[in-house]
Amino acid sequence: MEINPLVVVAIMILVAYTFFYTPGGQLRNLLVLFVLFIIGVTLVLAVSEMPLFGSVESPAYNYVVQRYITGTVPETGALNAIAAIITDYRAFDTLGEATVLFTAVAAALATLGAQQGKR
Repeated sequence: MEINPLVVVAIMILVAYTFFYTPGGQLRNLLVLFVLFIIGVTLVLAVSEMPLFGSVESPAYNYVVQRYITGTVPETGALNAIAAIITDYRAFDTLGEATVLFTAVAAALATLGAQQGKR
């Protein structure tokens, strides 16, 4: 089962409305519980459609690995398959990981610098 992006947008609008525009009290609590229930059901349905861990029928196991093995050199021109996968096929993922690490280091240095200024 594939979840339609419009359903996700509708859920996000419902969550925003629930948290920002409903007055406090019992109605708000019921709306929050309803939204959490809908999100929980959606997550359970999404997880139930996932293949089992290590399953031989998993699309990643069957198609992606074969494509990486057979198509790395012709498609990328790189001789090192690992470097080609990291820099060509998964470049945005690698960029995201590097951004997260850079942000964590910058936050740690900023925190340590702020602590040094207080002494």
